[in-house]
Amino acid sequence: MELEVGTTATIEYKVLEKDLAKNLEISADDNFPPVMATARMVALMECSAAKAMKPLLGDGKLSVGVEVNVKHLAPTLEGDIVISTATFVGMEGKLYKFEIEAKDSGGVIGACVHTRAIVTEERLMAGANKRIGK
Repeated sequence: MELEVGTTATIEYKVLEKDLAKNLEISADDNFPPVMATARMVALMECSAAKAMKPLLGDGKLSVGVEVNVKHLAPTLEGDIVISTATFVGMEGKLYKFEIEAKDSGGVIGACVHTRAIVTEERLMAGANKRIGK
């Protein structure tokens, strides 16, 4: 099975307190705002692309993010709904390329070009373990 150019997948997500940038602070000097974190927006965008690829995945296979080129254009408050729509735009070798847009009740909050690959979970985990000498 192949993915047709123009195939889309959408996810609607309510922004929760755990999604706010202020909750991603690592050190005491960090001072992030109480709006949706860029990292959480990227996660939502990746999930919408992964959703589009689900029909391609057989037993033991999954899709993984390879590259993300993102612009976070506007802040989103807790409780607002963010809609991420991934559109498949074609292949780059064995990689699946998507253009993704995220919107909240005020309009566009982010835009992204994202590539994903299909791998076996076994191979992925073997590679991760090899990196640390397991």
